[in-house]
Amino acid sequence: MNQLIEDTCNKLSEIADVLYRGDTRAGIAAMGLVISDLAAISDVIQDEEIKKRLVQEVLVPILQSMEDQDGVMLADLITYELLELLHTLED
Repeated sequence: MNQLIEDTCNKLSEIADVLYRGDTRAGIAAMGLVISDLAAISDVIQDEEIKKRLVQEVLVPILQSMEDQDGVMLADLITYELLELLHTLED
C-alpha cells in the first residue's frame, strides 16, 4: 500500500508542476489517469474520518476544479490538500 501511495504522490507532484506551468489540459488529462489510484487508496483507508476528509474536502473540490478547467486551483488542491493527506497515510 505504501508503494501505491508513494507512486501516486510522485505522479501528483508531476501533475501539479505541469499545471503550475500553465498546461491545464495536460494536467487535467493526467489527473484523470490518477483517479483510479486514488480510489484504490480510499478503499483501503480504515479510518472513516480520514476517508471522509479525502472525499469531501479533497476529491470533490478536485473534481470541481477539473470540471471548471481551473488549473491553478487544481494544482493548489493537489499540493496543499491531497499530497498532505496522502503523506499522513504513509506513516
